[in-house]
Amino acid sequence: AIHALMAELLPRLDPATPLVVDAGALDCLAHLRSELRARGGNVILTPHAGEMASVLGLEKDDVTRSPRETAWQAAADLNAVVALKRADTFVATPAGDCYCYTSGDVGLATSGSGDTLAGIIAGLAARGAGPDRAAVWGVYLHGGAGTRLAKRLGRVGYLARELLDEVPPLLALLGGDGSRCAAETP
Repeated sequence: AIHALMAELLPRLDPATPLVVDAGALDCLAHLRSELRARGGNVILTPHAGEMASVLGLEKDDVTRSPRETAWQAAADLNAVVALKRADTFVATPAGDCYCYTSGDVGLATSGSGDTLAGIIAGLAARGAGPDRAAVWGVYLHGGAGTRLAKRLGRVGYLARELLDEVPPLLALLGGDGSRCAAETP
């Protein structure tokens, strides 16, 4: 069902509208490469290693051995921003930029955490951040939220749904209402 939905949805969406793709929807992308490329880099993918392997037709071990290179390859091949989720998350852009977030907490490896990250990125994009900035700032805010919760509740003492409550205080630290997320380079 998700394959049919994605095949119908992609051509109908305005290419200027940012699209965040996570979880099961990522499995469809191997068959929708031309549709992704046509969106002009306005797609953000948030795969973990297994999902990235599926999208690119690789083995998971290939992705875990060379995460930075794999993220770059996917960003270039799909004309999309790729946030490859792992302990060190790599964000690669179609222009060839690559950022690495190294401050994540083990507590982020919990059910629903990736969905929360996708939602944070989508929220930033909806506020006007470009795909690159939305992904980089989203990864930073997600990781920062995990760090704050780990300090308060323990490294594995929090739930994914609690991450969102930490985002507004982090945005306030970064620039009041979060407008810097849309206006400044990460």
